[in-house]
Amino acid sequence: MKRGLIWYFLVPVILIIGIFVTPALPYWAGIPGQVRLYPGTDYSLYVQLPFSLVDANGVNVVGEKRNFLFNSEEIGKQYFQVRLFGIIPVKEMVVDVVPQVYLFPGGQSIGVLVNSLGLVISRVVPVRGLDGKEYFPAASAGIQAGDVILKIGNQQVSRPGQVGMLINQLAPNFDTIPILIRRNEQILERHIKPVLSLQEDYTGKQREVYLVGFFLEDPAAGVGTLTFYDPETGRYGALGHTITDGFGRDLEISQGSIVQASINSIKQGLKGLPGEKLGVFQSDDQILGTIDKNTKFGIFGNLQRTIKHEYFPQPIAVALSHEVQVGPAKIYTVINGDQVEEFDIEITRVIAQPEPDDKGLIIRVTDPRLLSITGGIVQGMSGSPIVQNNKLIGAVTHVFINNPVMGYGSFIEWMIYEAGLADEQQSLAVVEWKQAI
Repeated sequence: MKRGLIWYFLVPVILIIGIFVTPALPYWAGIPGQVRLYPGTDYSLYVQLPFSLVDANGVNVVGEKRNFLFNSEEIGKQYFQVRLFGIIPVKEMVVDVVPQVYLFPGGQSIGVLVNSLGLVISRVVPVRGLDGKEYFPAASAGIQAGDVILKIGNQQVSRPGQVGMLINQLAPNFDTIPILIRRNEQILERHIKPVLSLQEDYTGKQREVYLVGFFLEDPAAGVGTLTFYDPETGRYGALGHTITDGFGRDLEISQGSIVQASINSIKQGLKGLPGEKLGVFQSDDQILGTIDKNTKFGIFGNLQRTIKHEYFPQPIAVALSHEVQVGPAKIYTVINGDQVEEFDIEITRVIAQPEPDDKGLIIRVTDPRLLSITGGIVQGMSGSPIVQNNKLIGAVTHVFINNPVMGYGSFIEWMIYEAGLADEQQSLAVVEWKQAI
C-alpha cells in the first residue's frame, strides 16, 4: 500500500521534470538553439526562470535582472549550456559570429528551365489502334499517374521528346519494352506493349506511330523572381521555395537554367483564387544563369552575365533573422515588361524559428498601385526581395489563398546559407559577454 502511495506522488513529479528537460521547452521560454551575429553587434536575451545560461568555464552569465548581454568581436562560435534550476543541462545555445554579407537585391522576372531526374506521368489514357479498338498499354503494364520514368530500355530520359523517339525506335523490334519507374521510394520495372496508331502531325497529315497511353508533365517550371545575387562570386538565389511537380513533390533536378522573362499581363488575385504573372521567356538560348540546387528556400546557382539594378547601384547589407522587425518594408518585383519596381508592404509578424523554415514572416501589401493591378501577392512574385531599413531581410514565398493581400516570406539568412555565401565552419570566437545590471 505504501509503495502504491509513493508511486502515486512520484509519477507526476517525474512527468513534470520530463517536460522541463525537453529541448523544446527552452525555445518556448525564448532561448534559441543558435544565434548568428555580425562582428561588433550586441545581442540581449531575457532568460526566464527556472533557466540559466552557463559559459564554457561553468560561470552563470545571466544578470540579476535575468538579462544576458553579449558583444561579438571576432568571427567564430561560442557555446553556452542551458540549465534547469542551475543544475540540470537541457540544451546548448550557440552564438555564431559570422562575416557581414553584402548582396544586390533582385526583383527581375526569370524563366526557369529544368531537366529533372526522370519524367513525371501526369495522366494514363487509352489509345486507339489501327483496328479502331481502344487499348490501355500503360494501365495494363501497371503504370500509374504520378510515376516517374527513369529509363526506357536502357536509356535514361530527361526530356518528353526522348520518350516518343525511344518508343518508336524500339517497338518495331520488341514485343514489349522495359520501363524503369520510381513510385514513392520504390524503383520498379514495368514492361509495356506499345500500340500502333494513327496520329496527325503539324502539317495535318496522318502517320503511323507507336503510342503507350500516358501524358508527361512539362519540365519547364514557369516564371519566378530573382531574389539576390553576389557580384563577387556570381551566386544567386531565386523563388524562395522549392520547385515541385504536379503532385506536390520536390523536383529532383539533374541540370537547369534561368533566362530573363518579360511580363505581358497580370491575372489579378481574388479570395480563393490566386492570381498570376503571365509572361514569356525572352530568349531560351541566352542563359542568365545555371541551377545547381532546388531546396525549400528556392533555387540556387551561378549567373553567367551581369545584371544591373536601377534601385541599388551598390550591394546592401544582409540582415540576420533577429534584426527583422514588425513594420514597413519594400518589395521589388516586375509587373510589366522587364522593369523592376518598388512597392510598399508591411511586415505584420516576425516568427521566431528554432530551425530554418520558409515561412518566417507574415506580410501585407499596402501599396495602392500594386493592389489595383495584382490584388496583392500573385504567382510569379515568389522570390521578390524584401528590404527593410536599407537591409535585405527576406523574400516573398506564398500567398494567403483566402486573402491575397497577405502572404508569407522567408528570412534571407536561410537563403544565403543555402547559396553557400556564409561559412558556418568558423573557428571558435572570442565573444565578450557582460551581465546586464
